[in-house]
This record gives sequence, C-alpha cells and structure tokens, in this order.
Amino acid sequence: MIKETYFPIKKWLILMIFLILPGLYLGRKIFFLLNAYHTERSLTRDILILKAENEMLEKRIAEYKRGTLIETRARNELGMIKKNEKIFLIIK
Repeated sequence: MIKETYFPIKKWLILMIFLILPGLYLGRKIFFLLNAYHTERSLTRDILILKAENEMLEKRIAEYKRGTLIETRARNELGMIKKNEKIFLIIK
C-alpha cells in the first residue's frame, strides 16, 4: 500500500521539478532582457536630447566667435553704443 501512494507523488514531484525550475530560470532571463530593453530605449532618448543640446551650444559658440551675438546683446540688453555713433530717440 505504501508503494502505490508513493509512486504518484514521486511522479508529480519529478514533473514539477522539470517544469518549475526551467520556468524560473527563463523567467529571470526574460525579466533581465526586458529591463535591458527599457534601459536601452531610455538611454537612446537621453542621447538624442544631449545631441540636440550639443548642436544648439555649438551654434551659440559659433555666433559668439563671429561677434554678432555679443554686439546685439550689448545693444539690446545693456543699451551700449559704438564709439562716434549717434543715437536718435523717437518719442511718440
């Protein structure tokens, strides 16, 4: 009697071991794969943002090197004028 009840339990135990252990192993691998995929997408988006900022800064640097931006900002924001330049104010 004992052997008859023991055999089905052993059969189910072996079946569960062969199904659960690979499932747990593959589940972890799939989790790591999905996590890496989301991290890669996030980093790609960050790289695109940084490249756009870099282009903008390079354009500003080029404008500063030409001197046009400095002169315009000095005139507009600080009210500066060039030497021997005449200013006419029109008051309405």
